[in-house]
Amino acid sequence: MPDLFDKKDSQKDKVTLGEEKFVKNPEDDKELEEGYVQNDKKDVVEVDRFKEVEETGKEKRKFGKLKNFLLFSAVVAILALASGIIQETIFKSNESLVFMPKGGILVPWVGVSAMAVGVVLAVISFISLFNKRGKLPFNQKWLLIAVGLVLMIVGFSTFFRYVDFKENSIVDRSMLVTRAHTYMDITEVNATTKASGENMQLHYQFKLEDGKSYDVLVNANNMTAIKKIDTKIKGTARRSIDNYAIQEMERLKMYTKDEALKLFILE
Repeated sequence: MPDLFDKKDSQKDKVTLGEEKFVKNPEDDKELEEGYVQNDKKDVVEVDRFKEVEETGKEKRKFGKLKNFLLFSAVVAILALASGIIQETIFKSNESLVFMPKGGILVPWVGVSAMAVGVVLAVISFISLFNKRGKLPFNQKWLLIAVGLVLMIVGFSTFFRYVDFKENSIVDRSMLVTRAHTYMDITEVNATTKASGENMQLHYQFKLEDGKSYDVLVNANNMTAIKKIDTKIKGTARRSIDNYAIQEMERLKMYTKDEALKLFILE
């Protein structure tokens, strides 16, 4: 009996292929099992490396976007600060006495800011049109593109809004309309002062027949031009001045007290 059991056990460990018999080695199963474990560990390492590389790539992209945004913001800030100089350089004529942007909200630096926002809206919305993961509906994307284009046009138009006091005319310009007035159209001149911190500033207000008025800040740079404009205004134009304005004229050495009183008829 023992021999039979031994024979059966030995036959279990043997595999017959044709006429040859191979003995099954238990170490093979062990090596195979260890191989699978090693492969699993290798796969885990490779997944971890992939995640690490992916996260590093995301951080680099975020840093790149932040860098581009800061660079774009810096350029916009510089253009906004220099917008008045840019406008004057482009549009000021050779015979200009006093050149200034129109008042109100739509001044050049606001225009630069509006153009910047418009560019960002239009570009992002246009790119999202081809991105299937975008959260906004298709119609809203086109709406944002249209809003961006409108902001760019409005911002660009602010550079065309200026008043140029030339030798013989006053040019009032916007993007679509340009009007010219003569100095004989000025019916009223008011010289007043306005507080600016601890200092006082001298302002000239020119009123025209059609109701338009222009407020000009007088300083050491343009007071000679303002004096020249004073000589071009008709004698029948109504003039007014206050004591603080006379003192500011004396401080600037624009007019003496007697000259100011002679020029401005006090009622």
